[in-house]
Amino acid sequence: MSDRHEIRRLRRKRGKVALVCAGGGVTGAVYEMGCLRALEELLDRSVLDLDLYVGVSGGAFVASLLANGISPSEMYDEVAARARKPFGVPVTPLFRLGLSDLLRRTAKAPRVLSDALWTALTGEGRNLSDLALSVFELLPAGLFENSGIHEYLAGLFAAPSRTNSFARLARELYIVAVDLDNGEAVSFGDEGFKDVPISKAVQASTALPGLYRPVRIRNRDYVDGGVKKTAHINLAIRHGAELVICINPIVPIQNHAVRGPVRGHLSDKGVTYVLDQALRIMLHGRMKYGMERYEVEHPEVDILLLEPLRDDMQMFGYNIMRYSARQVVAEHGYRSALGTFRTKHAAYERLLGKHDIGLASPFAVPDMPRPEPYRSAWARTLVGSLRRLDRHLG
Repeated sequence: MSDRHEIRRLRRKRGKVALVCAGGGVTGAVYEMGCLRALEELLDRSVLDLDLYVGVSGGAFVASLLANGISPSEMYDEVAARARKPFGVPVTPLFRLGLSDLLRRTAKAPRVLSDALWTALTGEGRNLSDLALSVFELLPAGLFENSGIHEYLAGLFAAPSRTNSFARLARELYIVAVDLDNGEAVSFGDEGFKDVPISKAVQASTALPGLYRPVRIRNRDYVDGGVKKTAHINLAIRHGAELVICINPIVPIQNHAVRGPVRGHLSDKGVTYVLDQALRIMLHGRMKYGMERYEVEHPEVDILLLEPLRDDMQMFGYNIMRYSARQVVAEHGYRSALGTFRTKHAAYERLLGKHDIGLASPFAVPDMPRPEPYRSAWARTLVGSLRRLDRHLG
């Protein structure tokens, strides 16, 4: 048997390797790009050559790029460069104020306020708090709408080498959103949902309730995929993954009032710190519970989890929807992943070795990623393709 046939036989025998990009808003997506850039330096198998991808919320954006062959190096360089045309596509406003919905709601103000006032004056049991709550009827389903994500990705995936169709992808991609009307998670890319454009699925998965208006697809309203679960690792397992690499950017900060990363109590910093920490506690608690369940129910599956440290003030200091500090966060994601591999080098080397994935010495990898010498997006894409070909031949 020739060497080529032996390699093909071993690849068919090998279990699937999946990448799961969890939710975390814009900041989380940029952090994941930094982590993926580190993985490209560490692993002898490109993250573009994995078997399937699962994306949730901000991670859906990243997973859709990977499934379309856009490398972590390209992502990282575009983030660091702050280009006006990332990947050669003009930037559109990703998030827009939902003016039309807001105006329709405002038109109802006279009726809502007069009814509330009349109820208060006639003494039908409403107090001032009930009166204040009546005003919430005037708020739209979301303060903003995120159709810009759909428009940008549709333009990006229109290139000859890319596709906006799940069915035409070379590798499996699953984007998770939640059906608002029945509370069930939906996996776009699964049977029955492959006809939805990838860009539209990503828009639905990133529609954070309250902040962004639900996305209507086939007469159903969808919201952020993280509402149901933080990462949806079970989806990768259900599709045959035996190794799951999961990047989770959202962890609660472990603060000590006197000597913690934040001086004093978090509540002393105001309501934004309280709400941010509460959200992180909820999301990470679900993540931890899920990991414990997978370990019991699927002992045959290995899960490699990358996430910031609990005392990581740099990640806590940025709101999950902020994208103005994307270069700093991307660099931090790279260093964070590299630091995790340096700390757990021996364990990760054994785990990855079980799945025929080699691991370079993390101590030999530079502390900061090497900048690409090419300014042209097409040149960087070509270099990435040549590197992947070189790895295959090797």
